[in-house]
Amino acid sequence: MDDFTAHKSGGILAKAELHVVALLQDGACGSLPFHNVQHTLEVYVQVLKVGNHVGLDPTELERVLLAALFHDVGHVSGFEGHETQSSDLAKAFLEDWDYPSEGLAVVQDCILATRMPQEPKNLMEKVLCDADLFHLGTLSFFNKNALLRKEWAQHRNMQYSDRDWTQLNITFLEGHSFFTTYGQRVLEPVKQENLAQLKDRLGWLDPF
Repeated sequence: MDDFTAHKSGGILAKAELHVVALLQDGACGSLPFHNVQHTLEVYVQVLKVGNHVGLDPTELERVLLAALFHDVGHVSGFEGHETQSSDLAKAFLEDWDYPSEGLAVVQDCILATRMPQEPKNLMEKVLCDADLFHLGTLSFFNKNALLRKEWAQHRNMQYSDRDWTQLNITFLEGHSFFTTYGQRVLEPVKQENLAQLKDRLGWLDPF
């Protein structure tokens, strides 16, 4: 049994996963190239990786995993301010299941910490922030980046030339920092390689 199956197999995580997948598949997110069910479940697994690496205890890990499941459901009603909507949807669901108020507050704070620019205040929030942008430090970066560009073009009417898109991503990666030791040790070196490739690409796109 893999880590994802083991964690979602019981209790509130299983209920939340079923609820969130239904929301994402049936709503606007069902047609989004990037912010879809696959992204949410990938962030869940990435929280497991990062959270276990930094030593979150089982209660802390459960709360961040719940936040991972809900962190993008606000996209069903729009892009702007989706984190607040995601937090509200998490609150409504968890209150229906009598989830402890202290834990609910942590879940909501973790979701809100993913707003750009990310400013996490504690380790749990840092874990979710790094999991949400995990792809920046992986070999899948350029594939994920192409999906995000497609999503912005199709659903937000945000069109970029190849040069402008490349420059936008260079600026973003240069301004980004991973917050956890996992992010800094494992993801950051690959992110720097991705950044170097972007800069090379920009050189090809520059006019002579």
